[in-house]
Amino acid sequence: MPTPAAVAETVARLGAVQLDPISAVARSPLLVLHARLGAGFAEDALDRALHGDRACFEYWAHDASIVPVADLPLHRWQQHRYLGLPTVPRARVRAWLTANARFADALVADLREHGPLRAQELEDHSAEPWRWGYWSDEVSSRQTVARMLQVLWLSGRVGVAGRRGIERRWDVLERCLPAGALQAADAAPLGDREVTERAVRRALSMLGVAKAAHITRHFTRGRYPGLATVLDDLTAAGELTAVTVEGCKGTWYGTAEMVARAGALTPGRRTVVLSPFDNVLCDRARTAELFGFDHRLEIYTPPQKRRWGYYVLPILHGERFVARADLKLDRRLSVLGVLALHDEPGRRAPRAVAEAIERLAAWRGATVA
Repeated sequence: MPTPAAVAETVARLGAVQLDPISAVARSPLLVLHARLGAGFAEDALDRALHGDRACFEYWAHDASIVPVADLPLHRWQQHRYLGLPTVPRARVRAWLTANARFADALVADLREHGPLRAQELEDHSAEPWRWGYWSDEVSSRQTVARMLQVLWLSGRVGVAGRRGIERRWDVLERCLPAGALQAADAAPLGDREVTERAVRRALSMLGVAKAAHITRHFTRGRYPGLATVLDDLTAAGELTAVTVEGCKGTWYGTAEMVARAGALTPGRRTVVLSPFDNVLCDRARTAELFGFDHRLEIYTPPQKRRWGYYVLPILHGERFVARADLKLDRRLSVLGVLALHDEPGRRAPRAVAEAIERLAAWRGATVA
């Protein structure tokens, strides 16, 4: 059975495991980790890695994600610059936060004294409510507290100390990390050049080879200042190698070490059902270019206009996507319903696909219907 340490190691290798509340089968992070760690993976191992060992924490990478503590300096750089970004939405947040500075400080003080706390346990003492919509157009005390917590989370003052389902328990950030981790990151803050170099190395360790646009969209999406210069300099220094990928356009990059051992890599042989938010799919354009697989999320598409289904999970067979399945777990009956199963043109593997869905159902304590 995979241990919390194995979970933390997998998160570190992936760089970020995207969070999403929809759990038609299981929450997305659980599906992502199950695809890597197998049927023995249990949800409590993730909880212990996150909130027991504190080897990981929640922050915004390419989306709201579980990230490794080892990458805290990269995320701390973003936390420090978050409020100062020269965009209209950020200017709106700055103005609102200025009007509510006392509210923000009081909320942090409340968490420091009494945390961890749920959002509903925190009082709204705002001078101005949040008026621009967030998850909805509702303007209310609940929405204002939730928005303030989000701003404080993105700017690095608070963190997620635990969860019950999708409900978060908030605390001051330093208590959501290993002792001394925040102080160490703040004692040696990274500059823009260091951030980009480190993030490029991390992104390429996950992607193998990638174009500049792929790097920009992966891991810490959009947080690569001076990327073109860094790629040129690291290539000139011999740390990166520029390559071409057969059948694909443009210049691709890989670490010199990765490119040197590419010929020794063995083809993938497993068949796995993936989360629609899996790291393999988070850059839809790259997935289409490399795998010929055009994945579309239709959760917010009206039912009558859906082509594939509500919660469609891609199925990877070896190194090819061979099918996609619209699945729904009936927890009361312990049945995993296959609402629709679509084969990819010319890539059928019916037995392997059926076995992969059965393994997924067994992991959720269910049978397939």
